[in-house]
Amino acid sequence: MLGLNGNLNARARSVLKAFTDARRRAPAFLLAHGVFPEVSEPGSDTLHTIVHELSLRHLNGRRHDRALRTALRRGASAEARDKVEQELNALLTAEITAAYVFGLAAGLGVRKLDDTLSS
Repeated sequence: MLGLNGNLNARARSVLKAFTDARRRAPAFLLAHGVFPEVSEPGSDTLHTIVHELSLRHLNGRRHDRALRTALRRGASAEARDKVEQELNALLTAEITAAYVFGLAAGLGVRKLDDTLSS
């Protein structure tokens, strides 16, 4: 994958898989919503959906979500609160990483389009 010879830890492989998926999704998103999707509500909703799906599919978002829900059901003990905080942070990290990866992929897509149009 990307010429990195498999010398990556599991987290790095997950991020690269998310990036590959994001690069596949970015052109259609940019064509449908433009470079500034936050200008329109449908663009923002679509962007949120893509980031959420990348997080769930590639960055353990689904596991973190389940663990967070389990910790919330356990109650308000100090241990439960710590577990909730830990899982919430992990879930947010997955979402932020997915947003970053998609933004990078979209930016590269715009750059490639600019290079193509300049030629």
